Amino acid sequence: MDSKDFIKRVEELKKLGGHPGFYDLLLQIAELHARKNHDYAQNQDPLSNLKWCANFDISPFKGVLVRLSDKWSRITELSKKEAMVASESIKDTLLDNAVYSLLAIILYEDEQAERQVQLTKPTKIKRP
Repeated sequence: MDSKDFIKRVEELKKLGGHPGFYDLLLQIAELHARKNHDYAQNQDPLSNLKWCANFDISPFKGVLVRLSDKWSRITELSKKEAMVASESIKDTLLDNAVYSLLAIILYEDEQAERQVQLTKPTKIKRP
C-alpha cells in the first residue's frame, strides 16, 4: 500500500468511529517509521538495520524485542522524571515503541513463515 492509499484508508476508518487522536497518531507513527527508515535502513531492504543482529546469532525478531525492552525501561524512568534529552520525551519514546512493536510483528511473521518453509522441505536421509 502506498502512502496515498494509506492516508485515504485512515480517513475512511476515522468515519467509522474511535478517538480522532488515534488516527492522527497512526499517521505520526507511519511518518516516523518512514523518516527513521530513510536514515537507518538500506534502500533495497527496509528492515536491513534490524537484521544486523543476525550477525551476532540473534534473530531480528528477538533483536527488536531487546530494543522494545530498552524503550520500556526508558518509559518507566520517564514516568518518574523529566527527560534530559529534549528530543526524547516520553511521547517520542512511546511513538518509537509503537513503531518497534509493529516491526516486531512483521519480523515475527517472517520468522514463522520461514519456519513453515523449513518444515515443508523434504529432509535428506544420510545413508552410511
